[in-house]
Amino acid sequence: MKMKSRGLNILLMAASAAMFSSCCKKRTFCNHEQLKVAFTGFDRSSIRTVILKRYMMGDKVMNKALDSSQLVNNSPLNTLPGRPDTSWLSSYTLTSGSVQGITFGNDWVIYLPAVNRTIRFTDIYEGDNRFVKVPCKDDETRCTNNIKSYAIEGFWVESNTVYVTK
Repeated sequence: MKMKSRGLNILLMAASAAMFSSCCKKRTFCNHEQLKVAFTGFDRSSIRTVILKRYMMGDKVMNKALDSSQLVNNSPLNTLPGRPDTSWLSSYTLTSGSVQGITFGNDWVIYLPAVNRTIRFTDIYEGDNRFVKVPCKDDETRCTNNIKSYAIEGFWVESNTVYVTK
């Protein structure tokens, strides 16, 4: 009888473990979306090299960058309907530094050395998609928290895309 009872207990424990493990959920935290940046109306030489600088959020003076990167565009200008002279920052190649795009959590500057132009991005806000719940054994699921709005040179914009014009 003890043997039967012990076998039944083991069977119940295994069934319970299988049932609880199928209910197990974990949080997968979402990546930050990069602001989609396009340069339009510029001749190729004006936007070939871009310097991207990252600052502490709220740094009004912006005299000390946390880090910076140099990006170079070696590809031809993208042809978009109505905008044949458009080049996207995402198509640039990183030549120094580690930051490749503008994201939530910092203030940013894009500097165009060929035309000595500085463009400031502040107050970047994301949506509420901070994480998703997935089964514990799921290591494949990914999510992105999209940019909802930002300020460019102090002007508020509700979008995740910016067209920097000449």
